[in-house]
Amino acid sequence: MDRIWIIVIGGLLPAFAFGLAAIFQKGAALSGVGPGTYLAYAGLVFVGGGLLMRLVLGETGWAGAGAPSALLGGLGFAIGTGAISFAVLRLGAPISLIAPVTVISTLVTVVLGFVVFREHEGADAVRLLGGALLVMAGAALVASS
Repeated sequence: MDRIWIIVIGGLLPAFAFGLAAIFQKGAALSGVGPGTYLAYAGLVFVGGGLLMRLVLGETGWAGAGAPSALLGGLGFAIGTGAISFAVLRLGAPISLIAPVTVISTLVTVVLGFVVFREHEGADAVRLLGGALLVMAGAALVASS
């Protein structure tokens, strides 16, 4: 597949969706939806979306060997999403402050991708380091505003 489609489908579309999700998450919190209830509602949508995607993509097996990784990924997402809901609802955090700081998760992903999947082979270290520094500087700038 052309690199541009990979970036659009795997990068820009999720970024837009996550941005919208953060706005709806804040809206739910302002309406009194607690972090646990929010996670339960989101979980229902995840299950429905997952079953629909299995149907559309023609998936038939459940890939037992990959289940622990999928479950741990879900746990990480639940912890992060729950923490954001808690910060917004209980601590009064503005979503416009905390959402940009969560972008640091990309650095965690890059580092772990290098270590776990050896994705560093063939990567441009100078560009990666420069991008990482810009992400950290941006997060620090937003957090200090």
